[in-house]
Amino acid sequence: MKKLGNLTLPDSIQWIDRYKISPINQTVFHTLAGNPVVFSSKVTGISMTLAAEGDTTWLDQDSVDQLKDMAAQQGAIYPLIWEEFSCNVIFRHHEPPAISLTPLWPNHNQFTGTIRLTCI
Repeated sequence: MKKLGNLTLPDSIQWIDRYKISPINQTVFHTLAGNPVVFSSKVTGISMTLAAEGDTTWLDQDSVDQLKDMAAQQGAIYPLIWEEFSCNVIFRHHEPPAISLTPLWPNHNQFTGTIRLTCI
């Protein structure tokens, strides 16, 4: 089962960046002499991009409306169940757009696209 808050997601929706792992955040500055100074910290959140793509996964108008309502709640945290994995998530508004959906054809109620979340 795949579920975001109270919204049941299609079984065929994909977590496309599941295996893109970058557990350390690193910034490099150079001194006036040109020597590198490296600052690093552990990354605590997991980026999650869910994709409804092409011929395999479509989101209906009701699901899209629910996602829009959820994303519009400032500071909201939602439970995510992804098969055996679960965590609390927020929408990735700091990397807009948090939701990017396109109808299959104009004025149609089936959509493809992405949902950008962070597991906190």
